[in-house]
Amino acid sequence: MRAIKFFFLIIIVLLVSLGGCAKAQDSGEGFILEVNDHSILVAQNISLAKYNELKDVSSKALIDQGGLELIWLTYGTTDEFQKGDHVVFWIDGGVRESYPEQADAKKVERK
Repeated sequence: MRAIKFFFLIIIVLLVSLGGCAKAQDSGEGFILEVNDHSILVAQNISLAKYNELKDVSSKALIDQGGLELIWLTYGTTDEFQKGDHVVFWIDGGVRESYPEQADAKKVERK
């Protein structure tokens, strides 16, 4: 009986550990810092004034300096967006925790 309890305890610990690998995030908003063929780099939770301070700094320099909530969003049609757009996005699946974070967007709209 003890072996069965121990087995279930180990399974629960493993499931919780695996669940921690992806950050749960349904949606977010921010300003676009860079647009590529199928992805956009978004700085989340910043004001327009803060974006205006950052807009002339390269995205590589911003990533290297850290301190911002950045996320690369993979999205099918990025040609309708440009640097500086204030957007709202919805995540399809989990967020890969790296810096910047990465996720697949199911929808992105200008705000």
